[in-house]
Amino acid sequence: MAREDFGRRLPFDPRMLSVIERSPQRMAEQGSGFLQDWGGAGGYHQVAGMKPETRMVFFAVQEGYTEPTQIEVATGLSGPEVSRGMQELERKGLVTVEELAL
Repeated sequence: MAREDFGRRLPFDPRMLSVIERSPQRMAEQGSGFLQDWGGAGGYHQVAGMKPETRMVFFAVQEGYTEPTQIEVATGLSGPEVSRGMQELERKGLVTVEELAL
């Protein structure tokens, strides 16, 4: 998977969130998996607000990559960028140490 694939994985424009939340029809148009995929608007906001590098590490972990070297290859990020991303995700509680092969 190319680096840009990980950077563009958010299915919604964050600016549209308030419209989507208020309108079930709009949410249906955007995709029914919204609440399931992101755990609600709060989860989406949290991922949308991440630095692009952290977001790529997040999606790599979601895709099943757990070792830093695997994540580096999958995302094209450097070792220090992957390390910072993993630390940020752990600090936010979005991944646990058990999920990562540190």
